[in-house]
Amino acid sequence: MAKKIFLSPSNQNKNTYAYGSTTEDVQCGKIARACETALHRCGFEVKLEQYDTMQNRVSHSDSWGADLHVPIHTNAFNGNVGGTRVFYYKSGTEGYNAAKAVFDSLKDITPGTSDACQPNTSLYELNTPKAPSVYVEAEFHDVPDHAKWIIEHTNEIGEAICKGICNYFGVSYKAPDSNVYDS
Repeated sequence: MAKKIFLSPSNQNKNTYAYGSTTEDVQCGKIARACETALHRCGFEVKLEQYDTMQNRVSHSDSWGADLHVPIHTNAFNGNVGGTRVFYYKSGTEGYNAAKAVFDSLKDITPGTSDACQPNTSLYELNTPKAPSVYVEAEFHDVPDHAKWIIEHTNEIGEAICKGICNYFGVSYKAPDSNVYDS
């Protein structure tokens, strides 16, 4: 039976990027759709919900019986910090194991150097879903060069998240056909 992955990209349409006249919700939606395509190709069942409340998304993830709940965001701080952050609820859990697998796949492709995989008990989409949860903050969008990088690499970010999920579940990652993202 295929594992079920629930993707919950940011719906924050007021978090503007420091480059490109775009917002967090637009870019995270692109990342999530690329991840969804990759996960389907690798044999997973996927649900992607973006513009509902967090409470409803978690409820839908739970009622669907998700095996992994994955919020996808980009980060902002002071316009100087860059790097990938991946959060899990607490150490020693399946959420940690899944987060570490995604972090290991994602951290080496993002341009920032302040990378971290750490626990966080305050985020709703970490402390509420029944499934283990991996909360991705894929680079900082308030740094112009990093915002540009995110915009130009949404497919690669989605693929890297998928690779990490494959590694966590012990599923072989299947690379895309060379033209899968051409449009």
